Amino acid sequence: MADLLIKYPEVKFMSDELVDIIDKNGNIIGKKLKTEAHKTGDWHRGVHIWVIVDKKILLQKRSNNKEIFPGRYDVSCAGHVKSGESYESAAIRELKEELGIKISLKDLKFIGTRPQITIIKDKNIISREIIKIFLLNLDHLNNLLVNKDEISEIKLFDIDELKRFLTNKPDMFTEDKEYFFDIINEIQKLNK
Repeated sequence: MADLLIKYPEVKFMSDELVDIIDKNGNIIGKKLKTEAHKTGDWHRGVHIWVIVDKKILLQKRSNNKEIFPGRYDVSCAGHVKSGESYESAAIRELKEELGIKISLKDLKFIGTRPQITIIKDKNIISREIIKIFLLNLDHLNNLLVNKDEISEIKLFDIDELKRFLTNKPDMFTEDKEYFFDIINEIQKLNK
């Protein structure tokens, strides 16, 4: 069974932020509020950080308040790159805001870039992001501080267990199962 860890901070974070709008080559061509970029479908930047603890993958269950995929399991930590911010700075900030994890750039391992398009017609959302993906290996999860506005719970999944859940109960997760399997394979290669 997966490990369950929950702690809640007193701090709340603003849900809307100014993001840089980018072209197909990643060049900044403007700025908009994140909510506006999601309505107009403009490309913008995001980060994903996959946290590994003792060969287990930490996943967050998105808060039921989230507009996109509420109550579903997602990457350990994810977020938008604010206007004027680097991908790396955004990753470090998001880890601190969502999970209370304080790290430096040397702790992150960059593993790739991918476009991600999420369309939710009934909410009038078209999110187009260029995501930079990082791994963070930790020895433990002591002093974790989960932001309850963003996350309802977190779990550590054994890799085989996660594969079974993704195959047999895909509705527990955000929509891009192929991406989850790609990351699992990458983590297995790196941890051999």
